[in-house]
Amino acid sequence: MDKFFNTRTKKVIFFVIIIGVIELSGHGILASLFRLLSSTN
Repeated sequence: MDKFFNTRTKKVIFFVIIIGVIELSGHGILASLFRLLSSTN
């Protein structure tokens, strides 16, 4: 059980890092939404 939880936690951290990098590079969903809102105003 402990081993399973450890690998699952590592996977979650890995995905969070990937999403963070994508968002910071300006190609993420949040960045796209922010750009859309900025263009309408």
